[in-house]
This record gives sequence, C-alpha cells and structure tokens, in this order.
Amino acid sequence: MKKSLFTIVAIVLVSACTKSAVTPTPAPYVSVPLADLATNSQLIVYGNGMGWATRYNDDTWSKNQNGPRLQRFISTGTDDEYEAVFRNYDEDVEYGRATFTMPDASATVSGITDLGYEFTITRNDEDTLIYTLTGLFTINLTPGIGEPLHAGGGFATGSYTGDEALQLLSGSASYSGSFIGESTYAGRVTGDVDLNVNFDISTDEVDGLIYNLVGTTGDYIFNNLIISATIEPTSSFEGILNVETTPDGVFAFGETGQIKGGFYGPGAEEFGATIRITDGNNHILAGAISGSLDP
Repeated sequence: MKKSLFTIVAIVLVSACTKSAVTPTPAPYVSVPLADLATNSQLIVYGNGMGWATRYNDDTWSKNQNGPRLQRFISTGTDDEYEAVFRNYDEDVEYGRATFTMPDASATVSGITDLGYEFTITRNDEDTLIYTLTGLFTINLTPGIGEPLHAGGGFATGSYTGDEALQLLSGSASYSGSFIGESTYAGRVTGDVDLNVNFDISTDEVDGLIYNLVGTTGDYIFNNLIISATIEPTSSFEGILNVETTPDGVFAFGETGQIKGGFYGPGAEEFGATIRITDGNNHILAGAISGSLDP
C-alpha cells in the first residue's frame, strides 16, 4: 500500500521529535554558603534522641524521653532568617513552627511557635563559619498551662557536602572549633573541640577530643570526651564518646556517649555534630560541636 506524502512527512516529524526528547542530566549537587541558599531549602537537624531529659533539682525541666526536638530549619530567602519546626516523634506531637533570625555567635533568640509553644535557640561560638549552624534549643511543653516544663538539646545542620564531592577527598584533615552544651548538674557548658578525619575510603575514620569543658553552675570537673566515629553515606558521621580519666571527674571511666554529625561546604570545609553522654543516673551532658579546617 502506498503512503501519501502527508503521511510520510508526519512519520518523519514524529521520529525527529522522539529522538530529540532526551532527558537532560541533572546538575550535580554542590554545597553553597548559607547566605546563598534557595528559598524553602530544608536543613534537616542532627539531634534526634540527643537532648537532656531533666535538669537536676529543677522541676521545670521535663523527664521527656528526649522526644521533643528541633526537627529542621527552612530558609526564607532573607539573610539569617529561617523557619524552625519543632515536634515529638516519640509521641507524634507537633509543637509548631516559627520564623526567626538566627542569633550571632553565643547569643540567644526566643519566640513562640504558631501553636503557642515558647522556644529559645542559642548559637554556638561559630561566627567564622559560613556553611554550618549548631547550638542549643529549648521548648516549653506546657504553653499557658501553669508552671513551665522545658525540654532541650543540641542541634547541628547546614549546607551539607555532597556525597560525590566527599568521595573525591582523600588523606587526613584536621579541624578545630567550639562546644556548647547543657548539663543537668552544671547548667551551660562551653569548651573546645579538635577533630581529625581520614577520608581514605578504606578507613573513613573520625576521631578527636572535646576538652576545656567548663560549666556555669557549681564546681564540677568535666572529663575530656574522646570522639571515635565513622563516616557514613549522606556526608554524615556517627560514633561514640569515651571518657578520659580525670580525678574527681563528673563521668566515670568506661561510661560512653553518642555523637552524630556531618560535613558542610563544597569540600567538607566545616563540620557540625550533636553529642549526648550520661552517667546513667541524673547527670546528662548534651550539646553541639562545630568547626572548620585548620589553616
């Protein structure tokens, strides 16, 4: 059967359109400074299960099984302005959202979520970091219902290093930075951190030390905390804290804690993580560390 000229032209056009409809290759993800994040960028927070559950001899601090937490930040497109999202995964309770301006290093901002819960966010001493956000949060679990009942913990997030970029890194790197935390005995605790990372794929080790820990309440002596972690997918690392022996230290030798964090910047120029350690009784130390590559 003969085809008309119109039919032949139609077949040629359909064939040409089919061949040209090639799906473009997506551009690889590249970390950008926080100031350049696109509006509505989701910054998921490390910190689940890393809060302090009670403050010793203070009835306004909750025994809350670490459920309440700061879940994520959402960029608004305005410099240093984010929407914070609070919730409790253990009990499937929402505490609401609030738009706020990220405070300067070591400063605190307070506010009320759209569901009526009071909160505070305190920034770590990290004024030189451009990819990373870490610090502390608190939230009052009983809005407008008698006495306050607070919960809190550390948070760490930022413009994370892409997996492809992280896989291109090799050899060792040294970082240094700061710690900020809360102790159920000693109130606010600050200190320093050194981190050593081996990016070789056969090793992927992260080790370091949290030291010079000083509380604002009482005369407690804090042990140095030894970091031992492993790099995991999604540019994260996770591991344990061991206690360095210290005369009269608040933690006994053999007690261990947790650390969860990640790398930030296009070439893992910065890091951030949350930590938690307890003596198994009333004393909990929880908080966050962050820092950058040593010169």
